[in-house]
Amino acid sequence: MDPIIEICLDTTAVLTIVCGVAGLLLSLGLIFFPERTRAIDEFLSRDYHLKERLAYFDQTIRNELFIYRHPMVYGALFTLGSVVTLIFLFSQMDVERLVGVLHIQENQRLLWEVALETLVLTGKLAGAIGVIIGLFLMIAPGRLQRIEKRLNSWIATQPLVDRLDVFNHVINIFSFRHPMVIGSIGVLLSTILIALSLSNFF
Repeated sequence: MDPIIEICLDTTAVLTIVCGVAGLLLSLGLIFFPERTRAIDEFLSRDYHLKERLAYFDQTIRNELFIYRHPMVYGALFTLGSVVTLIFLFSQMDVERLVGVLHIQENQRLLWEVALETLVLTGKLAGAIGVIIGLFLMIAPGRLQRIEKRLNSWIATQPLVDRLDVFNHVINIFSFRHPMVIGSIGVLLSTILIALSLSNFF
C-alpha cells in the first residue's frame, strides 16, 4: 500500500476513535446523568458572534497604489525571488538529508518525510506562480490587473453565518425527553465506530 494512503487511513482511524469515545461518553452521560448533561449543554450553548469575527476576512487589500505604479520593479523582484527559491528547492533541498540532520526517530521518519515533501512541493508551486506573476507584471501589468479584478469576486458569507448562528432547539428537546433511547443509540453507534477503527490496526 502507498505510504501516504496508509498514513491517511491511520489518521482517519485515530480521529474516528476519538470521536467515538467522545460520543460514547456523551451517550453514557445522557443515560446515567441526564440533568448534569443538560447543565453541560446549557453551558456550551453560547452565542459567539460569528458575524463580527468573520467580517475581518471580507476586507479588501489595496495593492494598486504601490505594485501597479512600479510594475517593472516589483515584477523583477517577484521573478528574482521566485527563481532563487526554485533553484534552492530543486538543487539544494534534500529531504532525506534534512530528516537525518534533525535526528528524527525511526517510527516518525516517514511522517516527517511526507510533511517535508509536501512543503517542498508547495514551495515549488509557489515559486512557479511567482515567476509567472513577475513576468506578467513586467510585460503586461494592465492585463494582470484585469485578471486580478476578475478573480476578486465578492463571496457572500452572511448566509453561512446565519446558519451557524441558528440554535436547533428541536434536537435538544427530543434528546432530553428520551435520554434512554438517544443514549442507547449513541452507545451502539459509538461502540461500532470504535470497534471498526480498532480493527484497522490489527
